[in-house]
This record gives sequence, C-alpha cells and structure tokens, in this order.
Amino acid sequence: MNVVLYNDQYHRLVHIIKQSESPAEFEQQWIEVMETTELGNNEWLISLFEIRSRWVPAYVKHVFATGMSSSQRSESGHSFLKKYVDRKNSLTDFVARFNRALVHQRHEELAANHIDLTQTPKVTTALMMENQMVQIYTKKIFLLFQNELVQSNSYIYSKRSSFDEAKVYVVQRFEPCRTSDRTRQVNYFLSTDYISCSCQMFDFEGYPCRHMLCYMEKKQVMLLSEKYILRRHNMLSYAASDLVDEESLTDARSTFLLSEFQSLRIRVKDIDTSGEIDMRRNRNKSVEETQVVCDPNPVRAKGCGKRLKSRKEKALSQSNRQCRACDTSGHDRRTCPTLQNSLDNTNQPQYSQDPSDQQYHAPDP
Repeated sequence: MNVVLYNDQYHRLVHIIKQSESPAEFEQQWIEVMETTELGNNEWLISLFEIRSRWVPAYVKHVFATGMSSSQRSESGHSFLKKYVDRKNSLTDFVARFNRALVHQRHEELAANHIDLTQTPKVTTALMMENQMVQIYTKKIFLLFQNELVQSNSYIYSKRSSFDEAKVYVVQRFEPCRTSDRTRQVNYFLSTDYISCSCQMFDFEGYPCRHMLCYMEKKQVMLLSEKYILRRHNMLSYAASDLVDEESLTDARSTFLLSEFQSLRIRVKDIDTSGEIDMRRNRNKSVEETQVVCDPNPVRAKGCGKRLKSRKEKALSQSNRQCRACDTSGHDRRTCPTLQNSLDNTNQPQYSQDPSDQQYHAPDP
C-alpha cells in the first residue's frame, strides 16, 4: 500500500465511515474514493469492503447497541486487561492479577451506582423535559442528553412533504457559518404517534438526538414520551440487584435463587418477539425440570448370598438319606418326627391313680 496516499485519504475515509447514514450512501462515497485514487487495487481495502456489513455503523445503526461498535467491546476489554496482565506473567501471577482487575472493575461500578443514587446533575435550562430526565437517566447518559437538548436550540425545521401515513420534515442548523452540518430528515408517523430521525441516534444509542428534540420543542412537547425512554434494562437491573442483595444473606436462599434464575432463563427464551409463549412446551419443560432422579433399585450380583458347597456336601444333599431312629428316608435323626413325639410324651407330667392321694407326683428324674 502506498502509505503516503493512504495517509492523505485517511481522514476522508474515516468521515465516510462515521458520517454515512445509509448503506447506499456509504457504498457510493467509498467507491468514489477508490476510483479517484490509486487505493482501488489494494487487497486489504477490498477485503474490508467485502465484509462492510460487519463493521460499518451504517449497516447496524437500526439496532440498539448503546453506541458500541462490533469491535469496540473486545478492544475495550483488551485495553482494560493490559493495565494488569502481560504475556510475561506466570499462570499463578496471572490469576492474582486477573482477580485484582475484576475487583477494581466492580469497585468502579459500585462507585458509579453510588454517584447515580446520591448526586443529581446540574440542570442548565428551565425546560420541563430536562427536569424530567434528570430523575430518570444516569449521570453519564443525562449529560449526553443534556448536550443534545442544548444543541437543539440551534436548529430549525421545515416541512418537506406529507403523506397519509407520515409527515416528513427537514432539520438543519440555522447558523450560516456552520457549513459542515448536514440536513437531517425527521419523520412523524401519524398512526403510531412516533418520531424518527435519519441519523438513527435514538435507535443506536438509546436517547433522542438534537433533531428529534428540535421538532418536539417546536411542537411544544413538554415531556418526553415513554416510548422514547428505554427503561427495560434499567428496571430489570435494579429489580435483580435488589433481589440479590436481599436474598444472598444465607446459603439456602442463594442456592434457591440461583436455581430459579436458571429455570427462568430457560422459560424466557421460549417467548418470541410478539410476547407470546408456547405454554405447552413450557409446561412440559417445567415438568421435566422438576422430576427428581432417584437411585436405581439394587440388583443382587450373580452368586451373591450363597455359600459355596464342597463336593461331599453336594453328594450328601443329592443322595436319599435314611433316618437311623425310624428307618424312614427323607430326614435324619435330628429332624425325625417319630423321635420328637416320643420325647414330648416322656417330658409330660404324670398324676397318681389313687383318688385319696391329692398330691402331685412328678416323674422321677
């Protein structure tokens, strides 16, 4: 690559990447730069253009991502970890440094939460909308919104066209010296009472842009509607945080809460974008999850509980044994019924035949 030529066109390429509001606009300006310069034959730039839908903001601005690009998350993670670890660390040293990094990150989160709960940013205007959002946004997001609200006073709008479904307005800065600012298109949809802007800041970053705020101010909209306030993550975060703080005091509650979170995550995945849920599939999953797996029934091993007999014992058990007391087969002297009956009769008590003798005579031993 011609380094000098690339450096000359670098700022122009960055402007095209960041300022393009639609894929068609990006492609047109990119191709124009490639054709008017000698960069069109560079293999690296050609490969980047082929995967443009993965990294150019114009292709993903319609998706809410808090203003984060596709590679910004990994890059910020790398930048954070480089402050604590490097490739020369041993495994033991890496674990200690990594834990230290997590503790520091958690401390910064707690400090930011403390600031949001105890400190209120300064309000610079008397607008009701600013006083409304200072109670809702975090300090960081409110300062961004406040800047957009202040900058909206420098813009004007004019009506371009009107349809049955929507009205189209053009918003631009009225300062003549600011030639670098481009015009934006603000659409007002009548059926849904919704405002959208061609810059797509609200869709991508989550708070209204200066162009939308300019239209609202001229239409005397005093308070920001709930449809422009993304409360979902904020509400869920606070609810989950309060629940964890309250129920994590004991091991039993912590274990129960963790199991419920895991079960809830599975059930929430069954909800589609329309808010409906397949109750039959969810019910079957709940039954399967609540079934208790018991230990299998014990099975006696082969040969367990039997004493091994010798050849002599096997021969005696199989032969026709004969009793020596009664000369009858089928039993021996120890189990002979005839001998047993005779012994029982001998052990019975005997009485005197003389009626006058009233004493009991026990048999002689």
